[in-house]
Amino acid sequence: MTGASRGIGAVFADKLGQLRPDLDEIWCISRSYNDDSSSEAAEHSRTQGPRLRYLRLDQSDDDFGDKLRNRVERLHATIVYLILNAAYANYGDVNTQDFSRADQMIQTNIRGTVAAVYSLNDLFEEDGHIILVSSISAVAPTPGLAVYTASKAFIRYWGISLRDELKPNGVTVTICYPGKVTTKALRGVVKQAKSVKLRLMPEQNLNYLVERTLRAAESGRAEVAPGLYGLVMALFKAVPKRVVARFARLV
Repeated sequence: MTGASRGIGAVFADKLGQLRPDLDEIWCISRSYNDDSSSEAAEHSRTQGPRLRYLRLDQSDDDFGDKLRNRVERLHATIVYLILNAAYANYGDVNTQDFSRADQMIQTNIRGTVAAVYSLNDLFEEDGHIILVSSISAVAPTPGLAVYTASKAFIRYWGISLRDELKPNGVTVTICYPGKVTTKALRGVVKQAKSVKLRLMPEQNLNYLVERTLRAAESGRAEVAPGLYGLVMALFKAVPKRVVARFARLV
């Protein structure tokens, strides 16, 4: 599980352990772990359910997929769940944003996600699951967050195709569309954009979101957008994208 140190990823780690106590370990991957917590021997033993193993890896690194596969092969592990949650967001348009920020979003949100699947796709157990964490913004082009929202739209369409490609392997793909989740990245965007609109948006209930997503994956569903944001997403799909972009503008 990537992006596991906080927010959605941390809740996924907890809820997955409850839903699937038969798993041997849950690997929590994040670039923000320190060297002590991320050593290969670092584990957290639970009284019930799977152990947690912490790995310090950066999804934006060019060799992220290779490093991840090496860890799996070294421990002779097989995969039941691959949850790809890590993402990076930076507010700014093509006139004001340095390309390095846009490139980091592309590297983290797109390249790293694709690299993980390509490097691990033959290491799944039968009836394995991939959960791709996209965003409601996948259907809401947002000026000022254009690269981020486009990256989440990529995850959506790639995931739908990937589901069909991996079906013969016995691996299901489920795409999750969270709404507003208060994370460090979102706080940064709010501060950068000074967006009253973003501040006033209702916050997604993380426990509900993750529980519904895991249940959807277990039942083989392709997409899940729980709660109020599911209705918003359905509305955005029906409205012309130029109108959505005008409405979604943060300032």
